[in-house]
Amino acid sequence: MESSGVFFSPIAMLLAFSWNFATLASVQLTVRLIRVFSVGRTVAASLLLSAATVPLTAGYYTVFDRDLAWMPAMMCVTGAVGFVLARRIMRIRRRRGAVTAAVGIGILSAPWGAFLVR
Repeated sequence: MESSGVFFSPIAMLLAFSWNFATLASVQLTVRLIRVFSVGRTVAASLLLSAATVPLTAGYYTVFDRDLAWMPAMMCVTGAVGFVLARRIMRIRRRRGAVTAAVGIGILSAPWGAFLVR
């Protein structure tokens, strides 16, 4: 098995940021009206989400050896980070909207990247 350091390479970090930006943009546009969309807040939340998901992916790869039985737990951790980001960075005020955003973030930004490495 390769080292989990591959997840911290510049290209991996760029891919993680791009994926997280797309995820947060889609979640934000789904939960909120399009007129409230903020590119700046989405970029800030994407940077913070990437700072959380890259180490989480490396840990999932290293500790759990990509065992799918642990993926729901990883989704919950990612969703919890997503809830905080939705409330504090993206300023989604309604709890229902923040929970919906957290579920989407948890599913889409979970450590799926661990399956891209041999």
